[in-house]
Amino acid sequence: FIRKSATAAAVLATANVLKPTVYGQAPSAGRVIGANDRIVVGHIGVGGQGMAHVRDIKTHPADNNVAQAAVCDVWAMRIESAKAFIGGDCQGFDDHRKLLERKDIDAVVVATVDHWHTPCSVDAMQAGKHVYVEKPMTRYLGEAFQIYDTVKRTRKILQVGSQGCSDQKWHKAAELIK
Repeated sequence: FIRKSATAAAVLATANVLKPTVYGQAPSAGRVIGANDRIVVGHIGVGGQGMAHVRDIKTHPADNNVAQAAVCDVWAMRIESAKAFIGGDCQGFDDHRKLLERKDIDAVVVATVDHWHTPCSVDAMQAGKHVYVEKPMTRYLGEAFQIYDTVKRTRKILQVGSQGCSDQKWHKAAELIK
């Protein structure tokens, strides 16, 4: 599993497969993209790390054409705080499965306590959502196989939140290698 994942990641990084495209071209910074092209994101877990993702996404929404639509947490105070920070029509939930019922959400950020990473990620992919899950992706090998099988079956994209891997320097290195 690890060898296959590393090989797939290397191929994707060097092949530029995940480069965002709109009608075959990467969107320019000055181009306005329509609402139908917008990525609608929900957040599952809005504690310390979850709110770091909320803040980061809110900092550059136009550059990434992202809209934050919903948050979920087990603590009502966190839900209200995140909704207030995001603003607009952001909806709050105390059950991640209710958030996943929203048809307009394209992807979720899972930043819960570790033992909820696998159930929330699997539920999200089964609901048709792409997933960014914080590290550790799983606690046990069986959970890793569960996620692997769900990715293969649903064909949804799952990224593990090791922010260092998302750093622009690694994308530049991949570009130079290519």
